[in-house]
Amino acid sequence: MIPVPESALEPLAESFGTAAASLSHFGGGREESDGVVYAYPCGGAQRLLKVMAIPIEERRKGLFCLEERLRFMRFLGEHGAHIAFPQFSPQGHLYETCLCEPYLWIGYSMEIVPGKAKKEDAWDTAFFRNWGQAIGMLHRLARQYPSWKASVEPTSGEECLTWREEWAGFHSWCPDDEVKLKWIEIKQQLDALPMTREVFGFIHNDPHIWNLLVDGDRITILDFDVANHHWFINDIAIACQNILIFLSGGMNRPVHNREKLLRFLDLFMAGYEREHYLSSEWLDRLDLFIAYRRLLMFTVMHSWIQSQ
Repeated sequence: MIPVPESALEPLAESFGTAAASLSHFGGGREESDGVVYAYPCGGAQRLLKVMAIPIEERRKGLFCLEERLRFMRFLGEHGAHIAFPQFSPQGHLYETCLCEPYLWIGYSMEIVPGKAKKEDAWDTAFFRNWGQAIGMLHRLARQYPSWKASVEPTSGEECLTWREEWAGFHSWCPDDEVKLKWIEIKQQLDALPMTREVFGFIHNDPHIWNLLVDGDRITILDFDVANHHWFINDIAIACQNILIFLSGGMNRPVHNREKLLRFLDLFMAGYEREHYLSSEWLDRLDLFIAYRRLLMFTVMHSWIQSQ
């Protein structure tokens, strides 16, 4: 995580009608974070301001991808999805920028939503169903969204926010030669899968338990900063992540309680199917997408794994 300089924070705060001195740290800012989230006063209440950095040479594509994700979030929120809804700045923009070389600093605002994070190893059948329903609703709405295979950057005509682009980034980043070969094997299997509006679209792409807030029966989904065009089953595989780590094995250690995972899937899919239907053949492919997630997590956390 790149520390936010005062020379960028002050003008960004002002563009959202406040001052840097009024900001209080809310989240992010860790080594693995993609930005810092601050709370700030707004109209007698509080909102959140997320601040991120894009290298200047990447700003055209970086701003386009950010704007595409924010537009998708607005669409979801306007159609009833419970998400951290992005707010317009006083200037009527989805985001504001400040150039402070060698980065373009970006800020965007969100409403603060009620709720608490759920414990990773908690077993809560109602929560699992509600979680599934929340993801099912996102996928149902994604089928109505204009962009579903890729976002096309208008200047260059380049396809952005695609699963192949994501795959290429992680394959290139991966420092382990044996794991790089596994990335290639995974791509060969993904290339063979059908892409139709019933099974593929703009998805959250990271709806694990740490990106949820729970308030009674209501689940709010946070952090769309890696939203991408992908298979719907990938969101379901990612939702399994905390079960695979804490309750069943299968992510960072061998499976020791397969029944826990199967019971979770029964509950999750019961909720999911209140909103969206995915045929059983896609659940039969779940192992492929769990393997994709394992490779992704290994690549992201490689330095930590080595140090531990």
